[in-house]
This record gives sequence, structure tokens and C-alpha cells, in this order.
Amino acid sequence: MLLELDKAGIRFGGLRAVQDLELKVAQGALYGLIGPNGAGKTTVFNLITGIYSPSEGDIRLSGASIIGKGPVAVARAGIARTFQNIRLFGGLSVLENVTVAMFRHQHATLLEAVFRGPRYAREETEATAAAMELLATFGLGHVAHLGADELPYGLRRRLEIARALATRPRLLLLDEPAAGMNPSEAHELMHLIRWTRDTFAVTILLIEHHMPVVMGICERIAVLDHGARIAEGTPAEIRNDPVVIEAYLGAEVPA
Repeated sequence: MLLELDKAGIRFGGLRAVQDLELKVAQGALYGLIGPNGAGKTTVFNLITGIYSPSEGDIRLSGASIIGKGPVAVARAGIARTFQNIRLFGGLSVLENVTVAMFRHQHATLLEAVFRGPRYAREETEATAAAMELLATFGLGHVAHLGADELPYGLRRRLEIARALATRPRLLLLDEPAAGMNPSEAHELMHLIRWTRDTFAVTILLIEHHMPVVMGICERIAVLDHGARIAEGTPAEIRNDPVVIEAYLGAEVPA
């Protein structure tokens, strides 16, 4: 397994935001994490990426625990994420947003950067070329020199995914990528996510409320409610699970 959460949980004072969570995401999977508002989904992402440290349990990447690692170390280990509210660098160009993400793979020192030494210049040229290639792959080459905040919503979401991939992750976490999209944009996003997984050989774990997107692309889905996993299975199994229906709709389900 690429990612394993082993009875992971976190408390905020007397509140158990996530409890005894078991989650296994295989290499190359396209896995969904769903649940009502306040179910703890984004908290799970914050645990995986080192923003929060779990109060209990373990989180492993390729069998190695990542507990205690901060966000920078987690990113270096091969995990990248996007956010529900797009967090691009609005004051930078589209190209600069992607090249910034490539800095962790460069070796030039601060002194070499200040004086623009030959190694820094070479790595900067290589990063720019790689960023342009990535932007072209995502259909963003023609807007590379525009400001990131000049892009329409759909292209900004596409740029955020491209920037995350520039870190060369093994695991990509997408937090509600379809938020704010109309049906046409959401349909296009479905193809983009599947294409991203296949083209870059990256494992994807996504949070999403847009059920057509989740059911249309995810191979397995886990459902959270009040911080606990209440179901896990294929889209067909989840769609027809009475416990899931009750959690989402509040309907009474016969025993």
C-alpha cells in the first residue's frame, strides 16, 4: 500500500475530530473520501500532510511512518495537495507559480542564487523549460506569462493541479477540486483528474461533494461521518449503502 492510516485520530480539546480511522490507498489508485459537511475530511488531509499531528494511531507512506514530519518534510517524501479554496500566488505569473514548486529539486545555494552562479543559472533554465513543458501538457502554455489571478476559475484550478505535480509527488491530494464549478466544468475536470493519474502515474486521493465526479472517476470510496469511517467500497456499493444514505439524507433506514 502507498498510504495507510492505522487507527489514526485527533482531538481538539474534548472534540474527537477524527477517530480510529483505517484507510488504505494502493499505488496508482484513484480513491475518493466523502461525507457530510463537518465529517472530518479536510482534517484527514491536514493529518496526512503534517499540518496536524495525530493524537493517536499511525500514518504510513510506503510502509514508513510520517508521524512528526512537518508539511515540508511530507512534501519531500512525495505528497502534494491542492486546497478547496484555490491558493495560487496571485502576484506571480502562471509560469512562476509552477517554477516555485520545482525549487525543492534544485541544489544551488542561497549565495549562488544571489550572485547567479553557473549552477543556479543552469538549474533556473532547466526549471523554466520543465515548467513550460508541464504547462503545455495541461493546456496552459498560452497563458504562461499572465498573472495567475488573471485566469478564469477553471484554468486556475488546472494550474493548481499542475503546480502540485511540479513537486513530483507519488501521492496527490485534491480537496474539493470541483467546488464552484458548473456542470460543464465539472465534467471536464473528471477527464483531467483521470488523465492526470494515468499520464503522471500518480496516486490520487480526493475529497469531493460533487457526487457525479466522485462516482464517475473513483475506483474506491471511503465515507466519513462525525470523524469516523462508516463505509468503504466501490462506487456502486457506496451508492446503495443504507448507512451512507442515512448519513447524507438523514433518513431512517430499516434494520
